Amino acid sequence: MRLNKRIRIGRFQVSLMAGLVTKVQGINSNLKDGKHIIMWEFDETDKLAVLGSLQAAQAMYQLPDIYVAESHPGGGFHAYCFEAMSFIESLHIVSGTVLVDPNYITMCAMRQHWTLRLTDKGQGQPEYMETLESLFHATANTADLVGMVEYHAYQKSRP
Repeated sequence: MRLNKRIRIGRFQVSLMAGLVTKVQGINSNLKDGKHIIMWEFDETDKLAVLGSLQAAQAMYQLPDIYVAESHPGGGFHAYCFEAMSFIESLHIVSGTVLVDPNYITMCAMRQHWTLRLTDKGQGQPEYMETLESLFHATANTADLVGMVEYHAYQKSRP
């Protein structure tokens, strides 16, 4: 259960969110050289539509391989691409990708990095699904990532 409440007084707004959270581990987009890799999150959407959306972005921006995982049953997907770039450049690509969760974009834009969950938050941990292969070569790799992070996520139960 999650509670969202907003109160507006003139031009001032206060927002309150409350709900059950669970500690999870994830990975941020930050690279050791200050650049970022690209990460996408899709919620409650069709697998084929997500793959098509990612393939369109891959072709438009000449991106290397994109790795896709199912983040939870019923239409949740994560994707990442080892292309090193500034956060602003990655924000342009992710926000221009059809079907990406708009709340994910907003939250990550405020924090100035992308984060994808790697552990379970009540519906199972993300599972690798497939790779969208490309003729373009990656400009970063896992060794370039700053490292794992721990954070709290709203708990979701299995449908």
